[in-house]
Formats: sequence, C-alpha cells, structure tokens
Amino acid sequence: MADIQGFSRNQMNFQLISLDEMIDKENPVRAVDAFVDSLDLKELQFKEFEKYNRGQQPYDRKDLLKLFIYGYFNKIRSSRSLEIECKRNIELMWLVNGITPDHGTISLFLKENRKSFKKVMRSFTCLLKGWGLIDGNLVAIDGTKIQAQNSKHNYVSPNGLEKKLEYIDEKIDYYLKELEESKGVNELSEEKMSSIKKKMEKYQERKEELKQLEETMQEEERKQLTLTDPDSRAMKNNGKIDVAYNMQSAVDSKHKLLITLDVVNDINDQSQLTPMVSQTNEILSKHHKRVFIADTGYYNGVEIKRCIDNKNILYLKPQKKKSVSGDNDYSKDNFIYQKETDTYLCPQGQEIPYKENSSKNGLKYKRYIGGDVCLSCPVYGVCTKAKRGRNIQRWEHEEVLEKVKEATERNHEVYKKRSQIVEHPFGTIKRSFGYTYFLGKGLNSVNAEAALIGVAYNFKRLTKIKKVSEIVELLAV
Repeated sequence: MADIQGFSRNQMNFQLISLDEMIDKENPVRAVDAFVDSLDLKELQFKEFEKYNRGQQPYDRKDLLKLFIYGYFNKIRSSRSLEIECKRNIELMWLVNGITPDHGTISLFLKENRKSFKKVMRSFTCLLKGWGLIDGNLVAIDGTKIQAQNSKHNYVSPNGLEKKLEYIDEKIDYYLKELEESKGVNELSEEKMSSIKKKMEKYQERKEELKQLEETMQEEERKQLTLTDPDSRAMKNNGKIDVAYNMQSAVDSKHKLLITLDVVNDINDQSQLTPMVSQTNEILSKHHKRVFIADTGYYNGVEIKRCIDNKNILYLKPQKKKSVSGDNDYSKDNFIYQKETDTYLCPQGQEIPYKENSSKNGLKYKRYIGGDVCLSCPVYGVCTKAKRGRNIQRWEHEEVLEKVKEATERNHEVYKKRSQIVEHPFGTIKRSFGYTYFLGKGLNSVNAEAALIGVAYNFKRLTKIKKVSEIVELLAV
C-alpha cells in the first residue's frame, strides 16, 4: 500500500488563506494576544517611544511583550531563538503581526523593562482573582533554588582561596627548586628555562588576583564571592552545592495558580516569610480569614511574630529540637511550660524553675535551670551533664510560637495540603518547562525572568481550567 503523499512543493495554489484562518480558535496564542492587548503599558511603566520622531521607527512594545510571553510559554527563552522563531513560526507570525526583530532589539526590550515584567505578572494575578480563579483563602509559601549564570569555578570562599593560594605557593616553590638545582649542572636547556619562568609568572599573577579577592572579601565582610554574577550565591540544592538564586513563591490553593514570585539571594528561607506574606496581602488585599502555610524551613521566631502581629493566620511546624545528649526523649520539645508557676515540667515530672535573664543576637530570653533537682535525678547524665543541671532558654515571645504550633496541630489536615499546592508550580516550571537555570545576571534580571516564568505557568494552568475562546471573550469585556 502506498504511503500518504503530500502536495508538490512546486505546485501553484490559487486558494487564498489568511494567517488568522491557520490559527485554531482554541490555540493558546489567542489568549496571549488578548491578554497583552488588554494591558496599558504606560501604566505598567514600559519604556515607550514616540512614533513620529525621525529615524528608524520602533517596534510596537505590545508585540515585543507578546513575543516574550509566547516564548516562555513554549520553552523558548533566548533572544536569538526568539529571533529565529519570528521567521519560521506561523503562530508567532500571527501573534506579532509578522515583525522580525533581531536578537539585539529583543534583548534590549527585556533589559529596559525589567521591573515592568513583574507588574505584568501582578496584573495577570489580579485578573485571575477578578475571574474567581484565585480566592486567596489558603496560600502556600515555598522556595526553590534556580541555578545562576555563574560556574563553580568562578565562585570563591575563604577556605577555597586558602587552598588555591597554598597550591600556587607549592607550584612556585617546586619551580624555584628546579631552577636552583639545575644552576650548577646546567641540566635545563634555555627553552626549558624560559618555559619554567613563564609558568612561574602566570602563577604569580594568579596569586596577586587571589590576594586581591581576599582583600575584597575582608573589606566587604563577605563569606563568598561569585565573579561572573556577583548577586548569586553558593547554596545547597538537592544535596549538592550550586551557585544559584532562591526563588520564592506564594500559591493559591483553589487552582494552584501563582500569586507572586520573588527571587532573592538568601541561602535559606528563614527571612522570607514576612516578605511573601506582605506581597500576597498587597496583591490580593488583606483578608482576615486568609491562612498561610509554610514548611519548617521558614521557622524563624521574629518572622513568625511579625506575621501574627499583622493579624495573619499562620500554620507552620517548628523544627525538631535536638537533645545535647543525643537522646531525643529529653529534647526541649518534651519539656512542658507551666504558665501558672513559670516553670518547665521535665519528662521525669520534675519542675525546672526560672533563674535568670539572658540575651542573644538582640533577642531577650529567660533561662530555666534545674540545679539540685537535676543533679539528684536518676537520668542525670542522659538528659544533661551540665554542673548546674538542665538549662532551657525561653524567648520573651515564645507564647506566640506556642500558639502557632497548637493551631498547626489542630489543623493538621489543612497543613498536609501544603506540598500538594506549592510543589505543583515548581514541578511544572522545572520538569515541564525545563527552567532550572536563569539566563540573566543580577537580581533585577532574574526577577524579570521569574515574572515571565510565572506568567507562562499561570497561562498554562488557565488554559487547562478554561477554553481559550472563553478566555478571549472574558478579556474582550
């Protein structure tokens, strides 16, 4: 049986068909087009150009914005790849009205409007909220590491610098020794002598560079330097160290749509709780019944108190306390605070009284010390080996943390939904889109990229929730 044959590429065809007829009514590109057309770019502070000035006329800013959103939606991020797609992709030709900007123009548009891309994501979030797809009742917060444009070879730490300097000194000493030993016996040829001297000069130059980096770190009181992208940091990522950024997200539970994304260079999440809660409340407006859930990586007493003081509902599990002795039966979690007597009840049923005040890192604590009660206890040596007995510190606002812990335990079924909500966007972004690294350098650039990633993800979710024709109709109102 013959194969299915197409038409001859040399055959003339007099049937006229427009680009619009070639794009299906349910093609997501129509939703992207309608969304961007609904935006006021001046209000979003995109850099606009007067169209009647002399010289080459600029491309329509909306066409370039459509180009970027389409690219990120379809896993095309680089300006050179977008330039190629404009010349061969029928969907893109339809979307941007056949313009063919070069990669320099495309790249410059992103560079000039970095902060505006975040406003585009915010506008999209507000639109989704207006359509009832984001209700803001239950919001999950989490972070993930995204690799930066900075290799490990261009990352230095004090320990790494020390090792490199030691290695260079060893090599210089080795070549000096070789030259000294060859002086008397004239073993080395002139060519070899010249080669050794050049190597020594290179090592000496490298040593000077490293010394300069060491001085910079000391002056700026930095624990690490990333040379290609100074804003990036070395972070733990899936059990290994990567030079990366920490991308924070707030996700609504109703349809797992992103409310906001924010990229920081903090190596952990402990200082990010208040910023993410504040951003969410700012975008969605404050809601007295809104519940925020986060994992133990966000557990920070000061941050938790700020959230509670601002009248937010928070479910967050504390980090498990470890016993100094290594026996978890005697960790601080198993000591019960008794408000009436201002004492702690230990697992053996003994009361540990308040003794003194202390402070650490600007925070005030009350100290409870067992004393003779501990020294005469049968498990002394297992619970503690301290001469004054068991020592427990209580932060002055510990009661706030205890209330959050109790609320989390009471609402365990709600808290369990955290991973289901917040891991969905990261799974799609990293596995489906393949966005495990940033293309740009610096916090402003990577935040612009994150905003485009967020818009692309929300568009992908939106087209699963509603038909494209429905979306276009809603945007036309």
